[in-house]
Amino acid sequence: MFDNIDQMARIEREIEKRMEAACEKNGWYVAVAMMPPENTTLFIEKFGEAPIRSSDEDGALESAQAFANAEFGTDVEVIRDEEKIPNTRAPYHIRLSLKVDASKRVQELAA
Repeated sequence: MFDNIDQMARIEREIEKRMEAACEKNGWYVAVAMMPPENTTLFIEKFGEAPIRSSDEDGALESAQAFANAEFGTDVEVIRDEEKIPNTRAPYHIRLSLKVDASKRVQELAA
């Protein structure tokens, strides 16, 4: 089942749509990378013209973690990246990467 790239892409997009509905608000957007399923990464990120408030970041992280726990039921490892990109309209960038094991959920969705 994990060798069927089309099916994996469909499942990845289904999960991404649910994460978009749960987490995309206040200028945050999401993406899902799922190859291989046991090393799935959920991304939530935001670009801003001014530094992004910690309360805004905390809210985004809480919604992403709640989604990950509900969707996968596994431990979540969070990696935070922050950068300032010079000479752009929105130079402030924060990306939160949530690493999860999605293999059980992928098997359920593939059935």
